[in-house]
Amino acid sequence: MLSYFRQRLHKRWFNFRCSGIDRTPPLQCDPDSNVVIVSQVYHPDTTMLMLAAKSFAQHLRPRGFVLVDDGLRPDDRARLAHHLGNVEFVKTPDAAAPGLPRGGAWERFATLTRQNQQHYVIQLDSDTLTLRRPDEVIACVQSQRPFTLGTKSGTHPVTLAAASEYAAQYDSDHVQNAAERALVQLPADLGTQYVRGCAGFTGFPPGTLSLDRIARFSGAMESLLGAPKWRTWGSEQVACNFMAANARDSIVLPVDRYPFWLPGSDIHHAALVHFFGTFRFTGGVYAQEGARLSQLMAGRQPR
Repeated sequence: MLSYFRQRLHKRWFNFRCSGIDRTPPLQCDPDSNVVIVSQVYHPDTTMLMLAAKSFAQHLRPRGFVLVDDGLRPDDRARLAHHLGNVEFVKTPDAAAPGLPRGGAWERFATLTRQNQQHYVIQLDSDTLTLRRPDEVIACVQSQRPFTLGTKSGTHPVTLAAASEYAAQYDSDHVQNAAERALVQLPADLGTQYVRGCAGFTGFPPGTLSLDRIARFSGAMESLLGAPKWRTWGSEQVACNFMAANARDSIVLPVDRYPFWLPGSDIHHAALVHFFGTFRFTGGVYAQEGARLSQLMAGRQPR
């Protein structure tokens, strides 16, 4: 209970510190671009998403945004539509796909896949900030190559046997670890590679993703782990990691340029930082950088 109220207090302080994002000019999307940005958002994370979207799109203007509405209020949708320029909202129940689990960001992945039939899609979590020009990502878009966030234990794709062997070192019952241990048992035609990356920031050229193939992967994993385990939070990330690793010419972004925030991290040279939940507000760096970016985008010199 104490942790819950502490997080609420942190979020309110963050929203106050970063309220300058509302004083930044609306994005001008590029109708000639083939890049579509997909994210999932609910009311408490609206300010976070605006920061994530605008800090990234100032470097790479998309055609527009498709947002999975996971509980937005009418004023949230109006605020986002005003600031992001070209926005399509999809209600979470409408985003679900047959043959895939419900919840746990699966609706976001299904939406990403549908958009991928025609567009280069980028999945952008609301808890990311683009601090500097993401040259590696821009190069991937220009050369039509997939990319995904790396981790210290996932800097490049490996064989399924290697991924399973790595996961077997850890006695964890979390769905990601359980699924990674089972990778070696998958049918060979589904894919041969895996990367222990992160679904929070990933991109796919048009036609890379298939709902049918993802459903086959999900069904195989459900058979191996059982439905109650596979349908828990974290399984969507395993599926996204698998699809990214097996995509042609896929790039795993360098961890030093695209890190997860940890207390004490040096982010002076980082292009994009993922302020994931565990340490999101620790040290106040997330709010500090969000406020700094808001001032820059508003055309004012940060204090």
